[in-house]
Amino acid sequence: MNLETMNRNNEVTLEQTLDVKFKTASRRSLIIMPLYVLVPVLFAVAFHLAGYELEWKAFGLGALGWMIALVLRAPVGLLIQRMPQPKAKKIMIASSGVMEESVRLILLALTSVASSWALSIGQGWAAIEVIYTMVSVIAIASLANRTDEKAMEAKAFLEAQGSIQTSPLWGILERIWASAFHIGCTLIVASNPWTVVLLIPLHSGVNALVVKLAAKSIPKSSLAIAVFGLGSLAIGITLML
Repeated sequence: MNLETMNRNNEVTLEQTLDVKFKTASRRSLIIMPLYVLVPVLFAVAFHLAGYELEWKAFGLGALGWMIALVLRAPVGLLIQRMPQPKAKKIMIASSGVMEESVRLILLALTSVASSWALSIGQGWAAIEVIYTMVSVIAIASLANRTDEKAMEAKAFLEAQGSIQTSPLWGILERIWASAFHIGCTLIVASNPWTVVLLIPLHSGVNALVVKLAAKSIPKSSLAIAVFGLGSLAIGITLML
């Protein structure tokens, strides 16, 4: 067997291994996907028990704010599409903090910074991201049975990013910590609008750190977002409630 044949066989074996891993992870993710819905529900219940009723108008505006921030990142994506992938990725991550925290500040400034209102905006912001994650899980799972070149490239990319998880429960935990982060940031900026100056680099920095760690270790990535998420929520509650 010559070297070229051996290399080709190794590539086939790696693709088969990745394909099996991807199918297993996708199947597990789809099975537990309904648990994602519990994340915003449990936050709403917790705050309800604490005496803060969910204000549905604010909740909806929070979801709208997240979508506006997402749309505002689209032009950035167009501007960097010809850049090398590592550089483009850094710019997109950096833009997340700028867009989300700026929109969050404007939304609160145009409506209200009352405690229950800000809490509801934060919950709506976090909830729509949970829904977006669920849609992403379905989209990724749709690649499971595809073996064409583009699908295999996509699977390899997701594997490199740490998006193919042995246990999809890590995804649930990530949504809990991320939701805490969004609610916390909303309370912080509602308590003092100037804190946005700190929240913008913090938000982008947390995203960059989590993405970097996820490619190496999902548990470490989860721990990082847990620390920042719960920390932000604790600070926000202390300042606002």
